[in-house]
Amino acid sequence: MSRKSGLTVIHAPIQAADEGEERNQNSAPSGPTIYHQYYAPVNHIGQANNAHFGVNNGWIGQTSRSSPAGHWSGVPGWGPSPYLGAPPSALFSSLNPILDASHTRNLSISPPNSKCFAGTRQRVIGIVLSWAYADLHQEVPHILWLYGYAGCGKSAISQAVAEQLAREGRLAASFFFFRSTGDRSKITRLVNTLAHQLSRARPEIAPLIENIAREDPGLLSASTSSLVVQFQHLVLCPIAAIRDSLCHGPVVIVLDGVDECEDKEEVVALIENLIAFFNEDPLFPLRFVIASRVEDHLHRELHTSNQVQLLDLVGHTSDEDIKAALEVSIAKEMRGRAMPSDASWPDWWDKHRLVEHIGRSYIFMTTIIKLLFAPSTKDGLTPIERLPHILELKPNFDDLYREILEPCMHFPFFLDILTTIALAFKPLSIVQIAELLDIGTFKVTNVLINLHAIMQVPGDDWSPVTLWHTSLHDFLTSERRGGPFFADPKNHKMIVRGAIRIAASSSLSESHRYARNYGMNHLFQYLQTVDQNLTCYDGLLEGIMPDLVKATFQNNQTALEVACRAKEWKLVSALVNAGANPDTRFQGSEEGSHFMLRATMGPRKWSTSCWIRVRIQTLSHPNHVSLTGASMLSPLPGPLPREMLTWSTDCLHAVQTPT
Repeated sequence: MSRKSGLTVIHAPIQAADEGEERNQNSAPSGPTIYHQYYAPVNHIGQANNAHFGVNNGWIGQTSRSSPAGHWSGVPGWGPSPYLGAPPSALFSSLNPILDASHTRNLSISPPNSKCFAGTRQRVIGIVLSWAYADLHQEVPHILWLYGYAGCGKSAISQAVAEQLAREGRLAASFFFFRSTGDRSKITRLVNTLAHQLSRARPEIAPLIENIAREDPGLLSASTSSLVVQFQHLVLCPIAAIRDSLCHGPVVIVLDGVDECEDKEEVVALIENLIAFFNEDPLFPLRFVIASRVEDHLHRELHTSNQVQLLDLVGHTSDEDIKAALEVSIAKEMRGRAMPSDASWPDWWDKHRLVEHIGRSYIFMTTIIKLLFAPSTKDGLTPIERLPHILELKPNFDDLYREILEPCMHFPFFLDILTTIALAFKPLSIVQIAELLDIGTFKVTNVLINLHAIMQVPGDDWSPVTLWHTSLHDFLTSERRGGPFFADPKNHKMIVRGAIRIAASSSLSESHRYARNYGMNHLFQYLQTVDQNLTCYDGLLEGIMPDLVKATFQNNQTALEVACRAKEWKLVSALVNAGANPDTRFQGSEEGSHFMLRATMGPRKWSTSCWIRVRIQTLSHPNHVSLTGASMLSPLPGPLPREMLTWSTDCLHAVQTPT
């Protein structure tokens, strides 16, 4: 058979049927399935039924007929994925997925760092897996909402469930949201990431996803397609294409920490549409595990739908589980230490008091263990001597954070380092923190080694420092709760100084990459804290303006272009007054839509009052307009693209000039 375009999916029985035997095309193949990885185009096949050949590489499923009649054991898509390699590189490049968002991420540097202790949470994990394995015809809800308070083990259970489903070949994808981690705290790249994982878990649909992406590139960006439309085309449609092979075993998507996603409206829209979709197609072979705290926008959508099964984790967290986890943790920490070897410490009463004190909070238990076995250089106490003091702590995260932070306040740059970690748009390494603050790395390390009970401090200077739990971020960014440790948004200015300095340098370091990507975001956050009645920012940004004019940021945009696109016109004025070139051609515009700032400002800086007399005249060309001033000092140059009309009016209003 000659090569043909299409999807390379072949199902050919090993043994041919007897001559004259009539094949029942609706019956399932029997016998074990043998998978062969095949990396070249299909050029010649002797015979194949229902085959669709193409240049895309795929997998070949073959079945024997040795099993008893009627036995189905070769369902494509059931069991571990036959193809564990990466999807086509073109698809990977197009989707641009987040690689550290799934259950396979490195937990130590990509939080949440949560795993169930051996022998714990078996009952609740069993409930989730029983729901996931239920036959489609049992009409169980398509969504399981796992909810509970902070620290009760939601992420650990999500991790365990995702790992088990992956081993069974039933996991379509997983995504672990986490606040203040850049793209993982937003929903923008969620669908692309899920589609990428789906193409790995179900390689037979990778070519389909690739074709969809090629035919409609707009689906790949949240700026050109809604989240709902993206999800429909890149996730639901590909699964629909193989739904017949999943009729006995639906696949599952695990979404953890959904409450930590900043884009709450988009989350609500996605859940609403999923519920409506499953109501219309109750046999669709896809289910969702959603794990989160109870927040109003989630509660409204998930609490009353008949497509949602509720699982309150608080009711499934027992003292026995906490005790088992506690014993495992203590035994691990005591290995190699000069501690009693006869199991006399901690005794039964100490463990009982610890279990009561922890209050069924796994995150609190983990933090208590870290504090209990902290190096003696901190307070001169051994774990045995420290235990009574820990038992006096109130089981409240805020109190715990104060207990750990207060002894460190005398360290040089302590508050600057803490504030930088709290206000950063993504986790920073020790080197990045030091370079942003223009201090030595040893000064950062000297502070962080005392905070390992509430932060994940890496063993090197280049891996990110992450918060152990998002409640610490909430504590540090709340003036009422944080008190002296409050990370005031005004301190974005401190980060701006370092970021702009680094962005203007010729460095190619990770700090330089962060400064280019987020330096202007820090500046905008700081400008929101200043008096909005100020007429200009010239004096406000004194000292950083030369570097700000010189630096380039994301997509090689100048500060002038970034400010214009954000419509921060007082900043535009300050940059022009500081010497920014208004003739700079903007980056990233479509062909024919490049423009120069001077075109929007005109050859002179007019007074804002002149704009009142500006008349807009539409040219014969439908995509352009020209601007003329009845009594201006000189006419505006034209024609301008119609899309720039708003920019022109705003710029004229914003530029500070004498009348």
